[in-house]
Amino acid sequence: MTYRLTDLTAGGAAERRDELLALCAQAFCGAPWHEPPLGAVRTVDRLLDSAAGRPDYRGVAALGPDGELQGFAAGWTDTALSGREPAFELAELVVAPARQGLGLGRALHDALLDGPPPGPRLLMTLDVPELTGRYARWGWTVAERRRPAGEEREYVVMRRER
Repeated sequence: MTYRLTDLTAGGAAERRDELLALCAQAFCGAPWHEPPLGAVRTVDRLLDSAAGRPDYRGVAALGPDGELQGFAAGWTDTALSGREPAFELAELVVAPARQGLGLGRALHDALLDGPPPGPRLLMTLDVPELTGRYARWGWTVAERRRPAGEEREYVVMRRER
């Protein structure tokens, strides 16, 4: 698989909004997420709002040989997941279904997490073995389980030290 990693700046994310929407819709419509298309819109809008409004926003994109978006990762420092201590939050890690299982997600993950200053990293994902197992192999541990308001599914907050 051929791709190159590049920074996904706030401006770059805004320019690629349609591609981000298509990628998120593809990635989240199947297992284990089963999200409706509106979920992709919420994900991308949250990403664009955060990219534009946070000075510590970081994003990484994987582009194919023709410049097509194959995946992206993004995060920022916040207290939303910890409730108290600032931590870098891996907010999104999305890979095109046709590119999943080939190491692209790990490459995006590592590139994104190599940049922030030392300190804890947090993420929240569905509490399913497919996802929690992958993150555990990448050095994350389950910190707590949550069921966000209005959600039927359980999620986990995972933590990783730099």
